[in-house]
This record gives sequence, C-alpha cells and structure tokens, in this order.
Amino acid sequence: MRGGDPHPGSPPNLPPPQGAPTPGPQYGPPGSAPADQPVYGYQQLAAPATLDVGNAISYGLEKFRSNMAPWLAVTAVGVVIYLTFLLVVQTFEPNSLLSLVLLFLAVMVGLWLLQAAMVRGALHETDGVKPVFGSFFQVLNAGNVLLTALLAFLGTWLGLALCVLPGLAVGVLCMFSLHFVVDQDLGPIDALRASAMLVARNPVQVLLLALSVVVITLLGLLACGIGVLFAGPVCVLAVTYAYRGLTGGTLVPA
Repeated sequence: MRGGDPHPGSPPNLPPPQGAPTPGPQYGPPGSAPADQPVYGYQQLAAPATLDVGNAISYGLEKFRSNMAPWLAVTAVGVVIYLTFLLVVQTFEPNSLLSLVLLFLAVMVGLWLLQAAMVRGALHETDGVKPVFGSFFQVLNAGNVLLTALLAFLGTWLGLALCVLPGLAVGVLCMFSLHFVVDQDLGPIDALRASAMLVARNPVQVLLLALSVVVITLLGLLACGIGVLFAGPVCVLAVTYAYRGLTGGTLVPA
C-alpha cells in the first residue's frame, strides 16, 4: 500500500494514451426530449399567450386618440384613392372588361400598400414611438407586400366562390400575414404560413377579434362613411396589439 492513497488497491488515475478518442457528448437519459424549438415565423413563447379582445380594442382607441392627426391623414389617403377611382369611372366610363380589371387592380394595389403602411405605423405605436406621417411609409418591401396581399385576396375570394365559410376561414387565417411581412420581412408564402399557424394556436380569441373588427368597420360605414376614418386606425391598432401579444413581441402599454 502506498502512503496517502485513500483507496488501497484501486487502479491509479492515468491519463488516456496518446491518440485515444476523447469522450463523446453526454446525452440525457433515454426518452428525454430536446428543448422545444421556436415556431417558424415568430418568436418562441415561454407560455401560451392569451388575448383579451376588450383590451385590444381599448388599446387601439387609446393609441388613436393620443396620436390622431397622422392616423387621420394616412386614412384620408385611402379616401382619396377611392374618390379617384369614382372620378375615373365617371369621367371615362370604361366599358371593356380589360379596362375595368386594370382599374380595379390599380385601386387594390394602392389600398394594399396603404394597409401595409398602416401596419407599419401600428408597429411603431406598439414599440412606444408615435409615428408621424412619413413614418408610416418607412422600410416597406412593396413586392412582398403586394404578392402576399394578392395571394390572401385570391384565396379568400376562391373560398367565398366555393362556399362562404371557407372564404371567411381563409380571411381569418391570413389576418396577420402583412404584419409578418412588414415586421419580420418574411416572404409571401412564409408570411401566410406563419399567420395561419398563429391563428391556429389561438382560434377562439382571434375569431372574436375578427368579429369585433367587422362590427367596428360596419359602424364606421353606417356613420355616413366618415366613421371609417376613425374605425380603420382603431382596427389596425387592435389587430397589431394582438399580433405583438400573441408572438411575444414588444408591446408598450397605451
């Protein structure tokens, strides 16, 4: 027995021979699962997010009230696009199918870009930044915006043509697609997929929000159409509140 050896008879701890393989990575016990991976298209949530529709609408109202002028100015652009469409129709009286289709597409392109601009402004609001008029049009990938909006539009109307309910379902599933394009710079297919996944994770809350948005918009139309100037921003802000809350993004209180 050697002096100082606490375990007589045990083999000495010798270093591994030169050239011997090093131990491989250590794994957990059999059956252990790897950590959850983030859901594609938006940030991983520590716990299932919840959405209070009343809070979303209240948030939209408060943010609009506190920064009304630029929101009214941007929404007025949509009114100008619509009035220009009516003026062209009344002045030139297009009667060919091609001219009507081209005119309709031109109007839709303007409205889709305007919708993306309003989403950009709403994202500024949730970041705690009050946007000015020019802020609404910052860093917009027009190509991705237009293609995403076109695919969502075609899918919705195809569903409506087949049966009303599928069209409505497609519309709700695409509800956050422009948010993913503007906020995370996703391509059209990825944005549509991410939006559908987000809605599928929170179907009841998102459906209630969609119904609330429809009701607010109809009330705005009933108020001689002028109410849309107020209803539009509130709805965009409420939907953006839901998007940021459900994806775990930045959401500065109103």
